[in-house]
Amino acid sequence: MPTRGPVPVNLCTSSHAETLQVGPLTVKIFEDGTNTQNRVFHDELFFVIRGKIVFVTPEGEVEAKVGDLMTVPPGAVHTFRNGSDGEEAECYMTATPGYYVDYFRMLAKATGEGRKLGKEETGHLMALFGTFPPDVESEP
Repeated sequence: MPTRGPVPVNLCTSSHAETLQVGPLTVKIFEDGTNTQNRVFHDELFFVIRGKIVFVTPEGEVEAKVGDLMTVPPGAVHTFRNGSDGEEAECYMTATPGYYVDYFRMLAKATGEGRKLGKEETGHLMALFGTFPPDVESEP
């Protein structure tokens, strides 16, 4: 029988969020310090709260609107973009395990002041976090 009892909750306020600018993408990182796993592959959840986000997969494009939740399991090939030219899109995104947020920190640092990354630099950063372009073989 699982242990039952008080389970603490943690409020992460926006004033304590880390804000990163990765090109046109603004990333706010809310961490609660509970990351205890360290594995190479991760999953992602995207909950759209404003606008629409288009997810691009090998199977085609999927448009997520306000209130939609996109789940991306480990190993799923995908990218995403704003689904509108005139309206900003916003979503809550989680990555499990949580250390994956360091990928966005490194991207923000590497692309500071409008700098663009080359294919080799991008591939290196992706590989550090078990993320690979679709044409690269990888083992789960």
